[in-house]
Amino acid sequence: MHFFEWAEVMKTKETGVEENEDVQNAPNETKEDRFKRLAEQRIAATLDKIRLIGNLATSQYSYNSDQVAKIFAALKEAVADVEDKFHRTLERKKGKFHL
Repeated sequence: MHFFEWAEVMKTKETGVEENEDVQNAPNETKEDRFKRLAEQRIAATLDKIRLIGNLATSQYSYNSDQVAKIFAALKEAVADVEDKFHRTLERKKGKFHL
């Protein structure tokens, strides 16, 4: 299971809400407007969670370099997976046949 799949399962367990249920579509909202609205919300929430991870880097906790490496490897893999997904989607759009 990839990090994002795991994170979505955890989000659903925490909130009881599936990702596509978290926001109602505004009437007459374009796909681009919806993308921007959701991206802004999700990036803000993600950055908040990353800040919380940073809070673990204090003397209140005990951790070792292997644990820190695993945290950053998971974060980097998750970001790379999302970036690849965006690039694959853009490539598919570019490669479509149009009359």
